Amino acid sequence: MLSILERYLARTVVASTGVTAVVIVAVLFVMSLLGEFKNLGQGDYGLSAAIIYVLQRMPNELYQFSPLLVLLGSIIGLSLLTSHRELAVMRASGFSMRHIIYSIFVAAFILIMGISVLGEFTGPNLSHHAAIQKENLQNAGQAVVTSTGVWLHVDNNFVHVQHVVGKHLLEGVTRYRFDDDHRLLEAYYAKTMTREHDQWVMHDAVKTIFLTNRTMSESLSTLKWDLQFNSNLLGTGMVEPDEMTLTRLASFVRYLETNGLQATQYQFEFWERLFTPLASLVMIFLAISFVLGSSGQMPMGLRLMAGIVAGFAFFILNAFFGQLSIVYQVPPLAAAIIPIIIFAAIGLFLAKNLLKT
Repeated sequence: MLSILERYLARTVVASTGVTAVVIVAVLFVMSLLGEFKNLGQGDYGLSAAIIYVLQRMPNELYQFSPLLVLLGSIIGLSLLTSHRELAVMRASGFSMRHIIYSIFVAAFILIMGISVLGEFTGPNLSHHAAIQKENLQNAGQAVVTSTGVWLHVDNNFVHVQHVVGKHLLEGVTRYRFDDDHRLLEAYYAKTMTREHDQWVMHDAVKTIFLTNRTMSESLSTLKWDLQFNSNLLGTGMVEPDEMTLTRLASFVRYLETNGLQATQYQFEFWERLFTPLASLVMIFLAISFVLGSSGQMPMGLRLMAGIVAGFAFFILNAFFGQLSIVYQVPPLAAAIIPIIIFAAIGLFLAKNLLKT
């Protein structure tokens, strides 16, 4: 059972984090919407569609910024308590610094778990749904994403792709070719289709020709794809790593590894997302160190500036190790955890005297 002081500390941290979240959402919304202006007018993609797209992506964007969010929210909350001398009164009444830190961590843990559960179960799915809507509007009917895959309309051809694994690998490709009177002439099916030397090649293919009274089928190990289409249309069927839930990411990583495909980017995204709650807890500890530790005499403005710099430094370091993982094959688990360890060490250094009180 939390005491009155513990509940007060928790309420202050949660409230300041909530205010910070509103500010960050507003900034992200404006920046994202401005970034969408260059896409307006493509197909049926207009201003109202852009606003809906950006709004749907906000939960996922906020989830990805959650370590920075809790860092700034904690700095603001603790700075207010410090400037109003409330923490000093708590300590004078027998509330030790360890007890204060423990209370803050309990509140932060509950807050972070709530953000993580909400972000993980709603953010990626909403973001993917928004991307599909945007692509469908921009393509103006040339490509449509359904629950069973992607449909492309090219001249008198309709193409269905069950899975867009990557820009150079498609699975379950079916093509229907019609004449000008909408009569079906040919149908093709390929188990996989790969892009080799700027040419799509069908593998394990079956070609069926529809004649007046009969059909003719032919099985081919490989068959060159003679239909020209904009490969960018396949982007409608691709799911970016940040648009997948953790369970879907894990399944997709296993699929890529089983088929001998490059999975490093998805592995890094999986571990980074899995460690997001831990990263947020480290940011909370860093905030405590900024406000109550060696920098306790800093004005709130400088603390906020230090928090913003630290938060963006964390994101830059994370992105740097992510690229190291992809380009130089650094183990994704190590690449995801090293930035957290570095910032945890910085927090411990700043709070080396704080933990003794």
